[in-house]
Amino acid sequence: MFWWLLPVAAAAAGVAAWVALRSNRLSNVRRRPVAHADRLTALPEYQAALRLHRRRLLLAGAACVLLLASTAVAAARPVDVSTIRPEQHNRDIMLCLDTSGSMSSADAAVADVFAGLARTFDGERIGLTIFDSTAIQVFPLTDDYAYAQEQLQLAKDAFDGKPGSSGFLDGTWSGRGSSLIGDGLASCLNSFPGEAGQTPREAGGEARQGDAAQRSRSVVLATDNFLSGEPIMSLEQAAQLARDRSVHVHALNPGDLDYGSGPDQPGAQLRAAAESTGGLYYALDNADAVAGIVAAVEQTETAAVQGAVRAVFSDVPGLPLAVALLSALALCAVLWRLQGSRPRGRAWLRRGAVVLLVLVAALRPGLPGGSARAATSDLNVFFVVDTTTSMVAEDYGNGNPRLEGVRKDIMAIAEQLPGARFSVITFDTTAHVRMPLSTDTLALETITDVLEPQVTAYAKGSSITAARQVLSERLSAARDSNPGRPCLVYYLGDGEQTSARDPQTMTLDGGLVAGGAVLGYGTAGGGQMRENTGLQGAAPKEDAAQESDGGTYVQDNRAGSSGNAVSVIDEERLRNLAAQLGLPYVHRAAGAPVAEMMQQARPGNVERADGEDPLAAGAELYWIFAAGAFLLALPEAVAIIRQLRGLPGRPGKEGVR
Repeated sequence: MFWWLLPVAAAAAGVAAWVALRSNRLSNVRRRPVAHADRLTALPEYQAALRLHRRRLLLAGAACVLLLASTAVAAARPVDVSTIRPEQHNRDIMLCLDTSGSMSSADAAVADVFAGLARTFDGERIGLTIFDSTAIQVFPLTDDYAYAQEQLQLAKDAFDGKPGSSGFLDGTWSGRGSSLIGDGLASCLNSFPGEAGQTPREAGGEARQGDAAQRSRSVVLATDNFLSGEPIMSLEQAAQLARDRSVHVHALNPGDLDYGSGPDQPGAQLRAAAESTGGLYYALDNADAVAGIVAAVEQTETAAVQGAVRAVFSDVPGLPLAVALLSALALCAVLWRLQGSRPRGRAWLRRGAVVLLVLVAALRPGLPGGSARAATSDLNVFFVVDTTTSMVAEDYGNGNPRLEGVRKDIMAIAEQLPGARFSVITFDTTAHVRMPLSTDTLALETITDVLEPQVTAYAKGSSITAARQVLSERLSAARDSNPGRPCLVYYLGDGEQTSARDPQTMTLDGGLVAGGAVLGYGTAGGGQMRENTGLQGAAPKEDAAQESDGGTYVQDNRAGSSGNAVSVIDEERLRNLAAQLGLPYVHRAAGAPVAEMMQQARPGNVERADGEDPLAAGAELYWIFAAGAFLLALPEAVAIIRQLRGLPGRPGKEGVR
């Protein structure tokens, strides 16, 4: 909307009024003095005619004011915001990698192939799950390809034996046996949104499973199918599960030539399982593998799914243009009665042009090739979450841990920013990307539900700015991938600095952060913190009083102190951090309204037109005609004001003319 036109129109109307009211020495040049004019003006017939003339001028003035106001509003292009869910045709691809010993010589090459796939896809969401005796999701489905490439490079470094990279495979050896292919494939199938085991909030997930079920889904499984152990689910059973869920499994086998081609050989069994799902089978060194899998994925059905909610701006000038047309016609009718049978030609040409311009504007002329602006929350939203031990201090609401407030606020923000891409970065002793940028709010809900503080035994002191480097890298990568997409940062923590070193400055490169907020949790009185052993959850609430003497609560180990440690919020540090990021600070308590948090975070300041997927519409031209009608109506306003100003007063007051 061109709101700036309204003050311009008001200024123009003010200038016109000043011109009409200023003293004009030439106005009396044609007048001649008449003796005893008061005898004429005192006549009842004259007074009646004067009153009628004044009423008609006032009526004409009201119609002219209404005409000016309505044409100014129409020229400013009033808009309406409507929420739509456009259809999208997207696909999900889960990269599924066997990291068992028999694959050690080929996994680095597999990582290269996966990286090639990630570079080739455009618009599809990809994820990575690795497995041996157990499966670990490296990253969920995302279209943040820069992050996916980084993780695949870390995988390649780990498989190549690069020093310091062995931790990439942690957690894949937690079960019995090795290379449990069926279990690994089943875990990859469960990584798609809406499937069994995807989220602990079953009720919340049900509403979204319909969309997930329609989305085209594929698994790229890299394994030699060399089983060593007793899996819960065989490869054939996992393939049946894929068929039941309409998931295509494409297999890459680095050991295709090692076992022969007999039907009982691992390669033949893997081929049969993949092809039974409608997928393809390739040897890893096949030059056509990447191109073939990409082509197969792109040929899968693209059933329409409901995309992210978008708020679409559309022009709604109907009411002001209707008012303008009626007021223009009323003005012409009143002026015709005022001037009788002596209308002046030039003035009536101008008045006719006003009516014609308003009428043309009401017809909404336009040119093809335009687009409607979409106020989609086309944003990257980064949640930086403090997961240090202090975040389970029980001073949120009725003795709940602070992380409970963090979980509620993350999902509340996500609901207020439909269509945005969300990422979760957590920090304690170190910082980690728990979820790369993704529009999958079900994955966000899952990540949020399982947020836990670090194991108490591993706590070695933390800094409130521990996530600075990771956040800066992710913001820079997001800017490089989509330069026009603004980034919001929500920092959620209590400000407690337990590291012996002073925190680093949180100042980031200019332009990386467009909005957001620093959200503080905790109270000045503080709260006790339950230990996280990493083996079991917190004790039930009703047992807290019995256990408050030690055991389940973090103990105060400072010199001269004893008993349960108490954590208090440090709002001064949080305010300093907010100032460094250029964001507002908002303290969050149980029951605090969401609106306060969102308004201070300025998300509205970064809404923009969706240039990547505009909605087809004509280029509106009505506002130009409305502006022309406004300009032509200004002389009428000047003339009416001058006529009203020149009317004589009550009898005996007007003097001799």
